[in-house]
Amino acid sequence: MTVLIAGGDSFTYGSELPSQDHAWANLLATRKGWNICNTARPAASNSAIRRNVMNAVHKYKELDLFVAVMWSFPNRYEFRFAYDTGQIDSPWYSINPWTYNEENFEEHFFTKDDSILAAQQANRANAEAKGMTAFAKSYIQNVAETEYWEIYTSWCEIAMLQNYLIKHNIPYIFTQVDNSLFEYNGVMDSTLSTLRSDIDMTKFIMDEGMFNWAKHTKQQFYTTHPRESAHVEWINMLYDRIV
Repeated sequence: MTVLIAGGDSFTYGSELPSQDHAWANLLATRKGWNICNTARPAASNSAIRRNVMNAVHKYKELDLFVAVMWSFPNRYEFRFAYDTGQIDSPWYSINPWTYNEENFEEHFFTKDDSILAAQQANRANAEAKGMTAFAKSYIQNVAETEYWEIYTSWCEIAMLQNYLIKHNIPYIFTQVDNSLFEYNGVMDSTLSTLRSDIDMTKFIMDEGMFNWAKHTKQQFYTTHPRESAHVEWINMLYDRIV
């Protein structure tokens, strides 16, 4: 039986859903009659997504595989810290501007739910205590505060995974959470042009990111994640586009 290896962030993991069975990737596997290996992690960067998918492909390389990835926001970066981060996949940890900024929790997560806010505050407190907050602030402000770096690092991860899957003759599809992954407004120098030309855009089978689609089609949300009905509608569209 085919194993669907899914990669992504919270949109693929199924954050806020009653169970992961309602997430789009799991729905795809069920409809296809495949087994599922969902490698997604909440708040995962694109480097984390690529790493986890490659590890899963290597683990199950003797089986019949199909890979489906929903790439994340480009302003997330994964590092292997020299200590236990206290989080899933430790010592690997993905940072982003939210790791250190002072935005109001209620405004950021569109909720007043005490349990949700408490969990996020605990995550922030852990990051501060472990040193990830200070590192994130320094790295982003000194290196990654430009749109160029966001796009460059994400496109590198996409090209790397794409070429790895091609090398191993594994069929795959790509989608993205947000349109910003390819909406670059800066100078397209030779480095970016080379990367962009190496990415097979025909493998991105949806017209827009799931987050953008869910907002403009007025899908129901929990806090920052679409509800079950949106995942069902998304997979209905995606299913018909898989060759």
